[in-house]
Amino acid sequence: MFASQRSGMSTRSIDLQELRQAHFPPHDVLTDPADRFQREHDLRSAMAVTNTEREEVGLIIRIASGDEVEYLSDMIELEGDFVEVRGGYAIPVKAILRVEI
Repeated sequence: MFASQRSGMSTRSIDLQELRQAHFPPHDVLTDPADRFQREHDLRSAMAVTNTEREEVGLIIRIASGDEVEYLSDMIELEGDFVEVRGGYAIPVKAILRVEI
């Protein structure tokens, strides 16, 4: 179940074109070190799922306006401080709130 279905906050889905035009906050959207650790763990798990099963995963991202958006991808690669999604676009890890597998 993706966040847009279970979160109390309205999360809208975006496509690659809109993602490419998005701006991200300059700071990490997660302040708790345990949450950051969990996010990295979830990103690594999502990467494994997309590489082996080609399943879509949802990335819940906070954009600079403060809105939460969901981007679905069947391919993600964690590369340092960025997550590359299908289409070759890189999202800063610090903008990712949650990963829905």
